[in-house]
Amino acid sequence: MQVSKRIAGFLLALLLAFALLPATAMAAETEDDGMNMFENSDFIEKEQPELTEETKQLISLYQRNPTEENYLNLREIVIDNYNAVLVRKEAKLAELKEETAGKPGGEEKVAEMEEIVQEMYMTYWNRINSSMLRFTDTRLLKWKIDDAYKYDYIPVMGAGNSIYVKRTPVTNAEYAEYISATGAKAPSNWIDGTYPAGEEEYPLNFVTCEDALDFCEWLTAEDGVNVYRLPNESEWELAAGHMPKDVDFNCGVNDGRTSVEEYADVTRGAHGAVDFWGNVWEWTTTVRSDSDGITILGVKGGSWNSARTDCRTEHRKEGRAAASAYEDVGFRVIQVLGGEEPEQKVELATLNAPVVTANSVSENTVLLSWQPVKDAVEYQIFEYCENTKLVLMLDRTAGTSFTVEAAVGSNAYRYIVQPISYTAICDNISPEYSVKAIFGKKPAETVNASATYDSECKRLTLVWDPVAGTDTYYVYKFNIDTKRLSKVKTVTDATECTYRKEESGKEYCFIISTKELSNKQRYDGAFSVAIFIPKAQ
Repeated sequence: MQVSKRIAGFLLALLLAFALLPATAMAAETEDDGMNMFENSDFIEKEQPELTEETKQLISLYQRNPTEENYLNLREIVIDNYNAVLVRKEAKLAELKEETAGKPGGEEKVAEMEEIVQEMYMTYWNRINSSMLRFTDTRLLKWKIDDAYKYDYIPVMGAGNSIYVKRTPVTNAEYAEYISATGAKAPSNWIDGTYPAGEEEYPLNFVTCEDALDFCEWLTAEDGVNVYRLPNESEWELAAGHMPKDVDFNCGVNDGRTSVEEYADVTRGAHGAVDFWGNVWEWTTTVRSDSDGITILGVKGGSWNSARTDCRTEHRKEGRAAASAYEDVGFRVIQVLGGEEPEQKVELATLNAPVVTANSVSENTVLLSWQPVKDAVEYQIFEYCENTKLVLMLDRTAGTSFTVEAAVGSNAYRYIVQPISYTAICDNISPEYSVKAIFGKKPAETVNASATYDSECKRLTLVWDPVAGTDTYYVYKFNIDTKRLSKVKTVTDATECTYRKEESGKEYCFIISTKELSNKQRYDGAFSVAIFIPKAQ
């Protein structure tokens, strides 16, 4: 596959600019109880880290010769760098568990750190692709982060050359100008149409998404050249960049909002915009759900009253009703130069989920296989433990199968296959997309089988190898939760059968036997074939 010349030409600019970011701050304060892990170790993160020398060398090589090989080599070093961060955080998590064991507040601290590590797994390829998207932007080499305070709008690297973001959330004073010009309704917390004294630089709140869109329309009309709108979630994330874990902002510090400039000297986004985290959540146009006439939109960045872990850039769980106004939600504006939108707005989670099967092939081995996903170039394999509710990254492959080995009797594990490409992923790292792998001793009468699903015809097909001297096979559906087998389906003079009423978004498990099973209530599912059919998108 060929990397486009345009992408090739953009890469160096963004990568070199990252070298301008200050190195990660370190701290070494100690406390007697050992509980202050976040403050007394090299896990402190106040700023974004500097690029490694090897990365810089690959940047230079890519600039001189922007081939697909050099592009992929650069991508691999980005992956290696991120893996190194994961290793450090896993080590710190283990250290934290040991040092806080049995101490007051220890479980809470471990749970917070566990959540951070888990989200790093779940957003792994989103972060890699975000970095590579930034590394394709022609503006970065010309942009000086230290000069960002001079500008009202900051480039969103990787979102398209025409995309800029407001340096701060919209303030009370700015919204007051809009009200004065249009006669629009004031937020409900204003008195006699005026914001409270001393809060002119506070981020606006108590505005619906429609209020924010009306404000954008007014800005567009006032400008006459550029177009203004709300960001989608991916654009917001590109503008913010990774939130260093111990960075300073208004979360758990105050009882309400502060000026948007309160932390501007110590906390900045990826390219110099400020106040992304804490203070108020910010509206996006990304739809979380839309049912019963209620549209829930994604909000980003957390607020003064949020859990600090919810303020992280990659946190994608928070949503609010678009038609409602909230005390802790405001908004930030995107500027589109000349109104020229990119050919495709950046949205990172775009690939479809695969149809995945899990086949027992030996007492402790399961073969995962899946139907290819359009535009995917690789697949990441995750293990999900039903007991701990945690995911673990295993490996990635360019193929469509993966062999899993586990100790006999290890039936607490499920597996997830995530399609990825260089610019897109599937947002499917969650239990509902997992498939059960059933390990165990093979009953003599069972037959290895495989399963496929035709989404257009909604037809599930089981296929198995013939067994010498056998003309009739017995097919059962196996309920993984109740460990019960269905009524038998008899197949004669054939080694396949079809089901036509299987539903998307569900997992099915089948057992093919050369004999009719007499006890259908005590089967453990060994040597079954499980298939997960994702919901149609």
